[in-house]
Amino acid sequence: MVWDDLVRQSGAAPGDEATHASRAAARVDNRTNLLVAEYNAIRAVMGQKSAASHALVGAYLTVVAVILGFVVANRADARLLLAVPVLAAISGITILRRRRDREAANTYIRDVLRPVAVECAGDDRVFRWDDFYAGQKDSRSLLYEFGLQLVFPLSGAVCLFVTLPLLGSVGEWLAWLAGLGFLIALVSAYVHQNRAHLARTVTGVHAVALSLARKLRGRGRDS
Repeated sequence: MVWDDLVRQSGAAPGDEATHASRAAARVDNRTNLLVAEYNAIRAVMGQKSAASHALVGAYLTVVAVILGFVVANRADARLLLAVPVLAAISGITILRRRRDREAANTYIRDVLRPVAVECAGDDRVFRWDDFYAGQKDSRSLLYEFGLQLVFPLSGAVCLFVTLPLLGSVGEWLAWLAGLGFLIALVSAYVHQNRAHLARTVTGVHAVALSLARKLRGRGRDS
């Protein structure tokens, strides 16, 4: 029996194993490159959305300042302020939508891309930025998020309150009610998107209130 017959019986030549190994390594490299490219693309889109949100906040504050300047300095009709609630709702809902998109991208990276990256790298210390950043958040960042979301409904509500005594015609009342409807939609969208955080906040406040009540009762009994 010659060598060729042995090769035919075994079904593989000596070089086939090395060929299969090199092909498997090439597939892993290709998958890694695609993974990194997708990760970079998602991060780029998230950065663009974050920058656009900050620019929108600046543009909104500028427009509000211009309207207030016309009303206060130039003695313009105060009913121009009725445009602020509509602008506040549109801007606030747009930012909430971009924030939800960023959260969805973070979830996709953590739940879909990271397991593949761990498999390719053989190390679980990859794509850990989201977990690291979440651990670095402090009260200042939470206050910033709260203030950022508060500025839109608060400014719109103040303008509605100021213009309420000035309403005289049906059109003005319709514009005022439209602004109120936009603000209600904004608050509803905020509550819906942040219901988990709000529930934790309410639970924490409730726990602090109970603790303070117990302490006050203990002091009352001691006295």
